[in-house]
Parts: sequence; structure tokens; C-alpha cells
Amino acid sequence: MTSVISETVPTPRPDEPPSLSVIVPVYNGQGWIGRCLTSVRDALDVSGLTDVEIIVVDDGSTDGTVDEATSASVGALALRVVSQPNSGRFLARRHGLDVATKEYVLFVDVRVFIDRDALRFVADRLSRPDEAVWTSHVEANTDESYFAGFWQAIEHVVWRRYWRQPRTTSFGLSEFDYFPKGTTALVAPRQALLDAFDAFEPIVDDWSKVNDDTAVLRWVAERYRINISPQYSSRYHARADLRAFLRHAFHRGTVLIDGYLRPGTRFAVPIVAVLAVSPVAAVVVLRHPIRAARAAVAGSALLGIGARTLGARSKDATVLATLAVPFGVAYLAGLWRGAAMRARSARRTRAGARRGSSL
Repeated sequence: MTSVISETVPTPRPDEPPSLSVIVPVYNGQGWIGRCLTSVRDALDVSGLTDVEIIVVDDGSTDGTVDEATSASVGALALRVVSQPNSGRFLARRHGLDVATKEYVLFVDVRVFIDRDALRFVADRLSRPDEAVWTSHVEANTDESYFAGFWQAIEHVVWRRYWRQPRTTSFGLSEFDYFPKGTTALVAPRQALLDAFDAFEPIVDDWSKVNDDTAVLRWVAERYRINISPQYSSRYHARADLRAFLRHAFHRGTVLIDGYLRPGTRFAVPIVAVLAVSPVAAVVVLRHPIRAARAAVAGSALLGIGARTLGARSKDATVLATLAVPFGVAYLAGLWRGAAMRARSARRTRAGARRGSSL
């Protein structure tokens, strides 16, 4: 049963809007960070929120990210840029939480632009205990990037319970694996996020390969209703070339292990099944490459048809079918990488436990 921890929800103040810290983690985001901050400024300008700060956490960028961030046009808004050695998004966000001073936090990634009216929609709802947490309704910018349609097709199929009829609603832990959610464009009480981040236990040693979207939000969903609405929306700008798309697929396969290969998650059993079957499939491909190629083409076509049937838009389903094979190879490689990282972490944990018991 979902319950609300009222002590971490800031006390409602009817005469004034809540205060907000916007935290933007970024690594090599030149060309994006300025545009992202502009979208944040535009949304804040009409939100009615007056006590606001923006914190950009530079995660060891090697390009012109810091210069672009510090010179961004944010009007009269307070903007701070802090830096840390390259450590990954999770620790960058945790750094931002330490620096933040306001009651609520909005996480934003540089490729996600908040819609102009989004914050106005949630601003007067945040002090209500059952509406203290909002995850964004995210549309992929398919006009700008062909590859965005791939991710949008997957979103619309996996989270079809919401996407078949987008509406203002909320979900708790029991429905957690059936609704879209993410920690980008997430609004929540700062103290709740600090508690969630502190409670997070990765199952891999490399903090840059942890999945804060699922584990952190699962902790939150045990204590709050997570709200979502088409009126609290943002737009995701996907990678625009095949090489970047495949690198991103490899990374997402890697972090899926930390996010979902945990007891009680909807996708744990399918992940194990894929890892178990894939070596056999690889042998078949090597022995019968022509048949395998034909099967891949047929399977991709069926995948596109199936995605369209399950709710993906026709154009997005076509992109999904076209990219299914290269994506599958990169994603599967990422899964195996994540599984290997988890196995190494488990071995180190057991070895440490044995050393501790022998003392």
C-alpha cells in the first residue's frame, strides 16, 4: 500500500508559491546547455514561482559547456555553475542536491526542454501532499531526429497503459512498472530526493553505469503518489546520427541491469531469459548467417507491425522496425556488459564479507 511521508512534504503556504531549485547535470553539453536553460527560463517566467535558483552541475566536461552555461540568458534568475570530476549523472545530481537550498527540486537533463506552460500547471499543486511529486509527460522530437521515433515507439508500447489515453493521473508502487517515468523533468521535495538518493544501493561498482531513473523513483513510489499529465510536458531531443544512437543503445542496455535486474521488477525475468538465450542465438547466427539475416528482416517487419498494433504511431513503428537489428546488437552487448559488471561487484562484495568474517 502506498503511503505519504508527510514530514518530507514542505508545509503548505497559501499566500506564497513554493520555492524551487532547478538542477541540471551536464557532461559535454555544448550546444545544448544554453538551449536547455532558455527553455527553463521561459517556463519559469510564466510559472508564478518567484523563489527560484538554477544549479548547473558540470560533470567534468571537456568542451565549452561551462562557458556556455555561465553566459546563458536566464534573466534575473539566480544561476550557479558548480563542477566535479567526471563521475556520472547520479553523483552529479547528488552534488546538486547538496548545493540546492529550496524546498522543491526540478531535475532537468540538457536534451529535455520543459514546455513553456508546464511549470505553471504544477506550481500551485506542489503543496498538496498527494501532488508533491511530478514526472514529465515526454514527447520525442521526431521532426528533428529520425532516431527519436525509435525511442518513442518503445515508450508507447511499453507504457501503453498511459499512452493509449494520456491524462492527468498518478501511480504508486503497485503500478510502477506500467507507467512512463523518469528523473529528468522530475519535480519533488528536496528532502525526499535526498532520502531516496541516500537509500540507493547500486548493484554495479561504476557509478556512471547506475540507473537512477528506476531505483530512486521506486523508493519514492513506496511513499508518494507519482503524478503525470500531458499538461506537465517536455520534449526530448534524441541523438541525430547512427553512431551516437548505437552508443546510447549500448549505454541503456548497460544501465538496464542496475535498474531492473532486481527482485520484484516487471522486467527481471525477461532480462534473465534474454541473457540465457543470446549465446545460443549467437551460435545459430554464426553457423547459418544467411538464414539468420532473413529471419532478422522478417522479425523486424513483424516487430514494426506488432508495435503499431500495441499503440506506436505508424511512422515510429517503421523507424523501430528499420533500426531493430543494429539496436538489438548494441543493446544486447550493453546488457552483457552490465551483467558482467554486476557479477564483478557481487564477487567483490562476497570477498569483502569473507575477509570481514575472518577478522
